[in-house]
Amino acid sequence: MTDALEKSTCTERGALVVTALVIMVALLVLGSLTTMIVVAERNISRNHKMAKRVFYLADGGYPLAVTVIEDITRGTGDLHPDFTIAGNLKNEVMDYHRDNTSLNDRHLDSPRNAPDITGTLGGQASVRIDIDRTHSALVHGGSAEFASGGEGIGFGGGASKKLLFEITTEGSLQESASATVVTVYRSVL
Repeated sequence: MTDALEKSTCTERGALVVTALVIMVALLVLGSLTTMIVVAERNISRNHKMAKRVFYLADGGYPLAVTVIEDITRGTGDLHPDFTIAGNLKNEVMDYHRDNTSLNDRHLDSPRNAPDITGTLGGQASVRIDIDRTHSALVHGGSAEFASGGEGIGFGGGASKKLLFEITTEGSLQESASATVVTVYRSVL
């Protein structure tokens, strides 16, 4: 009986080592996959955060553009010391010299190529804004603007003029991420 027991254990010699190796390889593969998933999720999270930052940066340029448009059309000329404003922006906003591209480059400029307003925030984030006047028309009667009918009461009386602008803002970070927001703004004079 001892010989039979000895023969059966001899044939099973090393099976435990093979089983342990298979389990270790499975755990190693599982650990590697988990590490890869964690790294991928971290990269996705970082990219999403950066995309949100540049979008909000680009979106934040819109109120500045509206303020500059209103300053130019109303003639207030307020200063915006943190931003550089192109010298020919007044020609674009007021549509002066529309056929002279050296004085009114609305058809040639963009946020990347000759922006109208530029600024750098904190040394790593930049905003570039392009403002183009696209259309102007008279505002008719009180249905378009409250109390601006032909009777001469209200803002601008019966001779109000609406100006439509396309505002393209681009926010970018040094990490070469950028976002562009295009909006249409209406100003009534």
